[in-house]
Amino acid sequence: MNSHWLYHTNILMYDGEHRPLILIILFSIISVGFFNFYWLYIATYEIKQVSADSDKIKPGVETFLAIITAGLYIIYWSYKYNKLLSEAQRTHKMTPQDVSLPAAIFSLPVLTCIGMCFTQYQLNRLWKYGTAPEAKKKRNKKK
Repeated sequence: MNSHWLYHTNILMYDGEHRPLILIILFSIISVGFFNFYWLYIATYEIKQVSADSDKIKPGVETFLAIITAGLYIIYWSYKYNKLLSEAQRTHKMTPQDVSLPAAIFSLPVLTCIGMCFTQYQLNRLWKYGTAPEAKKKRNKKK
């Protein structure tokens, strides 16, 4: 079974990638924004894994819309997916932090990497404090 899945009692939770926020900013700047589309695909995929609406989430479509709108779609994406992330935090026994509005505001062109950091920080929180911290500790001891 995929090592990204964690079990805790009857709850199954995807364990995503922890990404340092400074690297998101650096890669975004170095790539002149092209990294943003790659990150958007990965973040959408990871949110899909923990969302109750996973059947409606299409990472490829979301990335395509961001590309054809020259990144403007990311403003809407930031609002929508941070709402989904807040719901996922609640589902996985965390105090939800709804940062959808600041993430959308900071996803305006030129500031996009800051909006991405809002979302990635919430993903990192979910991976660290979500449903299965005991299972994560056991898995980390095996490494």
